[in-house]
Amino acid sequence: MKLRRTRSLVGYWHEGDFVLEDYLSAKSSDEDEDNAVAVDEDALRLLQRFEDWTDPESVLDALSGYDPASVRTAIDALADAGLLHTPEQAGQEDLLASEWAAWSEEARFFHFGTKDAVYIGDDAEHRAAATAVALETGPPPPVFKSYPDAPRVRLPRAFLPLRRDFDEVLLARRTHREFTAEPVTLRQLATTLHYTFGPMYFVDAREYGTLMMRTSPGGGARHEIEAYVGVLNVEGVAPGLYHYNVEQHALELIDPEFRAGHVDRLGFGQQMAVTAGFVVFMTALVSRATYKYRHPRTLRMILLDAGHLAQTFALVSTATGLGPFQTAAFRDSEAEAALGVDGIAETALYLIGAGRPAGPVDGHPIDMSVAASPR
Repeated sequence: MKLRRTRSLVGYWHEGDFVLEDYLSAKSSDEDEDNAVAVDEDALRLLQRFEDWTDPESVLDALSGYDPASVRTAIDALADAGLLHTPEQAGQEDLLASEWAAWSEEARFFHFGTKDAVYIGDDAEHRAAATAVALETGPPPPVFKSYPDAPRVRLPRAFLPLRRDFDEVLLARRTHREFTAEPVTLRQLATTLHYTFGPMYFVDAREYGTLMMRTSPGGGARHEIEAYVGVLNVEGVAPGLYHYNVEQHALELIDPEFRAGHVDRLGFGQQMAVTAGFVVFMTALVSRATYKYRHPRTLRMILLDAGHLAQTFALVSTATGLGPFQTAAFRDSEAEAALGVDGIAETALYLIGAGRPAGPVDGHPIDMSVAASPR
């Protein structure tokens, strides 16, 4: 029977050992399992012999200087550990190689490495244990981020009434790519930021302290997403890059020189971002989420939270008469440098924005024809 090195392996150093992990292997969603296997140089050399389908007997012949019994034992151990597969076991990894061929190993490792997380649910014992682990690390991270020494623009709380019918707003929501030169009003900006990122209520989360609740769902009410606003054409606000202080409902000035040219570079020249009234870079303060949630699946939760907020932003800005857009196409590291964040403790996730729409606002496709006949 021929064997082949498992294709879905990732290697890394862990606590002094070099380990291999098969991210495609089945995991339990009832209890945490570590499927990483420590290997040494001899094991790695042996795995190289099985780069393609290989008969173990041929490997024994090629390693004539070694005791055949010890080589067989080592091969069996690698197979038992899931590092060598039979043709019957290789179906999933071959399917992965075919269906995910356009994506890198990093994407595969992220997706499958965060599958089948253990959820403690309502089990009181497990919840108490998880809480104890969190509290042992110290007090929870602050609910709000602020730049206390930065100049501030205090936004009005005279919010625009959002009285359009909900179905009308849903149907009118479109991604706008062209904007007029008319500035966004201060009340439109204030209303959109408040109803997207601002706290609506506060809750007593017992051991986890006081937490805020937004109009969008956030895993465990951790609300790790921060908003940095690039003001380009807003009535009454000087252009620049600001942090939105959700507690004070204020813009904190980070870079007074930030202009459309910076957005042009950071957003790969997308004109919708350059000509918008304002853009928003969403970042994640990782510690807010990981304080409570320790499993790597939490990263999925953070990305989902960013998506929730982006949709709320699109609906609220539409309701105020603006045209929203969103894009994942931005220069991550350069954007983080512009924001003054390190990309690790706080990392950029999403670029959204809005302006005065130049195209139709009735919800019909803006730059495509409505499908009217079979194709």
